[in-house]
Amino acid sequence: MRYSKSLKFFALMLAVFHLAGCSSTKVATDFSGLTSPDGTPAAHLSTSNAAIHLMMGREPVWGDATLQKTVADFTAAAKAHGASKVRIVQSSSRAWWFLFFPFTLFVTPVTSNVAGEAIQ
Repeated sequence: MRYSKSLKFFALMLAVFHLAGCSSTKVATDFSGLTSPDGTPAAHLSTSNAAIHLMMGREPVWGDATLQKTVADFTAAAKAHGASKVRIVQSSSRAWWFLFFPFTLFVTPVTSNVAGEAIQ
């Protein structure tokens, strides 16, 4: 029985490390013919990053889920969709230090998200 808990913990940690360093952007382009006050939106984008940082999210180790990096990925995706302006409507960053306490106090999974409009 003791080995099954250790095996589950190892499998979960393997999944967390596998997802580290990932960046994904979801895109919605159908606005039903409506515009925004700033112009015609090219797309609504939501960019998420996941990474492993040291010491509760202070220093990136594997990937980079800092808010600065996530905003850079968001704006790069907006440029790829033909935008000349962006409006960020939401951003968040979370250090999951409590996930496998006390291990994750030192090696911490971190996620961040930025969402907004890409405007032409």
